[in-house]
Amino acid sequence: MPWGKDIIEIQADRTEAVRRAFERAERRNYTFKFKDRRGLGGLGGSGNLDEFLVELRQNDPKVEPTVKDMMDIVIPIVERQFRIEDVYLERLCIMGDAGALTWLEELNPMHQLAWSRLIKELEGNEWPGLFGYLKRLVEYLSLASGTSH
Repeated sequence: MPWGKDIIEIQADRTEAVRRAFERAERRNYTFKFKDRRGLGGLGGSGNLDEFLVELRQNDPKVEPTVKDMMDIVIPIVERQFRIEDVYLERLCIMGDAGALTWLEELNPMHQLAWSRLIKELEGNEWPGLFGYLKRLVEYLSLASGTSH
């Protein structure tokens, strides 16, 4: 996650990404494939609002999918993605209350990137248990640096 974005910006990104996906569907100008199923994917987390792409498996390749087909596929995906993000955003709030985000924001960009990369490796980009990992990482580094957070 880019640490420079706050929760409001992430929510605005995902809303805009979904709006663009439906606009493309209405124009019948869409590609049916997933570029990224993990993490925040194309709903703002990738930084590319146009990366929200969906694959439809067709029984008859000669028949073009309709907008309804697209919506029947996209809506459950969007709802699932929102549930994932809601959990993540909730954890960000908890982390903020615990002082973890303030601590991360005070690091220089190189260290922020290193911690972000480490968190992604630990989490497999799906974010389960993110707060637990971050809490341990922050506690460990706080002990090492002699500060308390």
